[in-house]
Amino acid sequence: MIIGTFIFYFVLFIVVFSYPGLRNKDKPNTLFKFLIIPALFGVLMVFLSVVKVYFIYKLLALLFIAVTGLLSYWQWGKQIRCWWN
Repeated sequence: MIIGTFIFYFVLFIVVFSYPGLRNKDKPNTLFKFLIIPALFGVLMVFLSVVKVYFIYKLLALLFIAVTGLLSYWQWGKQIRCWWN
């Protein structure tokens, strides 16, 4: 059951992150980043499923993480771009 939940969320996040603007085929580590981010989100969602957190709270947690990431990017965008590249 846990493996099935992970696979479901992993595939879901692969679809979300497969937006063409997020991929760059020129860099060799892009595939690694393309797979590792959905895997981390999938593990997070499986952990929240094991703890019996309801679906709406999972979405709120992801929204909180996204807003925090956006604010961090606004604050430290230059350093994040240097690290990401």
